[in-house]
Amino acid sequence: MKIQIPITVFLVFCSIIFNYYNGQSQSRFIFKYSTLNDEIPNSIIETSDHGFIIASETGTYGVEHQQLLLRIDQNGDTLYTKTIIYNAGKCGIESIIKLDDGTYLGIGSKVPLSGKSRLWLLNFNDSLRIIKDTTYSFGFERFYSTCGLKDHLGYIIVYGSGFTDIYSSPHSYIFRCTQTLDSIQYNFFNASHGQMASSMLEKPDTTGYLLMITGNYQIYTNSPSQILTVDYSLNVIRIDSIPDDLELYLDSKILSSHEILISGKRTYQNSNPRTDKYGIVKLDTSFLLNKEYFLGPNDTITYPGVYTNLDFIDPNKIFCGGTINFSLEDIFSSIPSYILIGRFDSALNLTWQKYFGGDQYYIVRSLTATSDGGCIISSTSYDYKRQNQEQDLYVIKIDSNGLVTGQNNLPPISSYDAIVYPNPGNELIYIETQLKNAEFYLYDLTGREVCSIDLDPGRSSIPVQNLPSGFYVYKVLQNSQVKEYGKWIKE
Repeated sequence: MKIQIPITVFLVFCSIIFNYYNGQSQSRFIFKYSTLNDEIPNSIIETSDHGFIIASETGTYGVEHQQLLLRIDQNGDTLYTKTIIYNAGKCGIESIIKLDDGTYLGIGSKVPLSGKSRLWLLNFNDSLRIIKDTTYSFGFERFYSTCGLKDHLGYIIVYGSGFTDIYSSPHSYIFRCTQTLDSIQYNFFNASHGQMASSMLEKPDTTGYLLMITGNYQIYTNSPSQILTVDYSLNVIRIDSIPDDLELYLDSKILSSHEILISGKRTYQNSNPRTDKYGIVKLDTSFLLNKEYFLGPNDTITYPGVYTNLDFIDPNKIFCGGTINFSLEDIFSSIPSYILIGRFDSALNLTWQKYFGGDQYYIVRSLTATSDGGCIISSTSYDYKRQNQEQDLYVIKIDSNGLVTGQNNLPPISSYDAIVYPNPGNELIYIETQLKNAEFYLYDLTGREVCSIDLDPGRSSIPVQNLPSGFYVYKVLQNSQVKEYGKWIKE
């Protein structure tokens, strides 16, 4: 028997398939949460219906923060909010993992106004209803970090670092519990240089764990980043160095049965002006370097995402992210920064790199790959032209090509394939891009070309000290197509 399908139904079906394979089914949105308080996101996890749960601190700068949970749908619309108040002090969740029963586990700490801090485990469901709330004491004055993973046996592994008193070096710890939050085992590690636990993986061969300990900002001059190989009894059985001087904000992922990825910040010693870059390295299971890549302009501080900055579901769509023009002096900087996002293939070749923002001061906090092939990035935003020391939660959801659109009456964030700085400038213009076969042109206000240069991937510069002060217009072209344009001011 033949079944006849109406032509209109057939055309709708073909349109759905075409849009799916061309990435048009991927969600793209901007989400902003703003009150009179600070909102500082720490972690984002995708839900089973392709929405998201965001864990954020909320409070007033200089005053103890409390916990804010936000549940949004795949279009960036708010479904639920929940604020959890710890009246005896502050509380915060730094990471979220999904449990086998479909609920979620927030991992963080509760910090009383006096007394020792406690590890905090919060079990909740899709609608943010709390199922179980429990704490454990490790004798820490305060926790530096609280992160977690679920291993192949279904156990919850919590790891991080803490200080036994305000004068001590940090101690790293690993804590194992069941998904019903029953304690099983824990261990402490007193690293010789006072390093702090930053990221952790279960080994590809499921014979133990790999704990990444990062350089300690308090003992920076003699504080190498290392990989601790830990057995299932939580004992360290091997210590290896992390190549390329990666330090601070380390993140890591298993790439294959014989390769791992580690990302983090690298400071170029004796650089002037200071240069920090976001680095990503591919290592074999003996921790030998196979490949490396560094993102971020020279003479600029580029920091990885504070909590997570490396993630993928498809190994040929590896996302990484951080902050360009990060300020070491002030979280309320009056200098604009950019959200940096790059995508790599499994060979660690850069597919594309984009810059978002440049209109406010952003700090990237986390990055999570999503099931539709894109990723979601959380940051703080500080509009120094309109705000007075107040950070807002700012989230962008991009598709696999790095595209984003505004939603919920929010203006779209500016996205760039190349950035031009400093602006205003005087002697040199720098152009940072990963575009190939690109060119830069500068024009005066009469439309006369005053200088031009062929661009290589990375940073290029062009001297402009002989140009008169005033306003100019620039264009970046790739294969005769305009990729970027804007105004530049000569001081």
